[in-house]
Amino acid sequence: MAIADGVGRSGDGARAVRAKGNRPRPLLMDTLQAIEGLDLKIEFRAEPHDPRADWVDAVSLASPDHAHLGGMLARFKATGYAPNPRAAAALMMLRFGWVGGFAIAPYLARGRVPILHDYGLFFPPSPGPGPRVLWIRDAQFVGSPDDPFADTPEWIESAPEDVLRQRLLESLVAFTEPLVAALHAWSQRSRHALWAMATATWASQFQNVARALGDEARGIREARAMFALAPEIKRAAPTFHEIRSGGATTYRQLWSSCCLYFKVTERDFCSSCPIIPANERIQKQRALLARQRP
Repeated sequence: MAIADGVGRSGDGARAVRAKGNRPRPLLMDTLQAIEGLDLKIEFRAEPHDPRADWVDAVSLASPDHAHLGGMLARFKATGYAPNPRAAAALMMLRFGWVGGFAIAPYLARGRVPILHDYGLFFPPSPGPGPRVLWIRDAQFVGSPDDPFADTPEWIESAPEDVLRQRLLESLVAFTEPLVAALHAWSQRSRHALWAMATATWASQFQNVARALGDEARGIREARAMFALAPEIKRAAPTFHEIRSGGATTYRQLWSSCCLYFKVTERDFCSSCPIIPANERIQKQRALLARQRP
């Protein structure tokens, strides 16, 4: 499935996209309404918040000429660290992974998967925050046969549960693969490590959305089932385990690769890092849970 088809078009092509985007899109609007208020870390819109903003596609983020990646490298240097491309690529993938909520949230909330044909992505120039807005210019949907919008103009396929989960993975991978390839070529960070960062953030999206919907365990089950569908993704995906502290229980991740953030900051290894010993990691995760508990 070609998700980024036509991104960055200009002239007559851009006018055609805008004209297509002006058509009624009740299914998209219903989907955006269904995921509004969930803990997604990014806003999804059917119209741009500012048509003059620097709307980009995924591949553009892999260039140090883009303000976000360039600013990240400059900040490393300003704080006394080498402008490490491998660490920058990993951090970019962690941040970019939040955009996957465009597919994960509708899947969990409505049993639908959007297939993007055209989009604009806004990453702020500041290297600190992650993506702010995904402007969905053109999308179609796959979903369950009993969906009230099945067979409407924005609908392309009715699918049983196992096929729908496969479509979810296809949608996420098709959207993310161009950035993985571009960052791998630029930084020489392995594809495995870059996919590890993307899938770690997807896993957090599964957890956050499912928790907001009242069943975090369902998010864990769905993430595990989806990750298992493709060998490269399965190898890169995090594993989940329960952590208990003071009567509270939550799920924490163990990543399959290190983000290398410790190479460009004074911060220590994170609580999901595969480098540190298991007992140290569990202590870090229990301490984090204790701080987060009301």
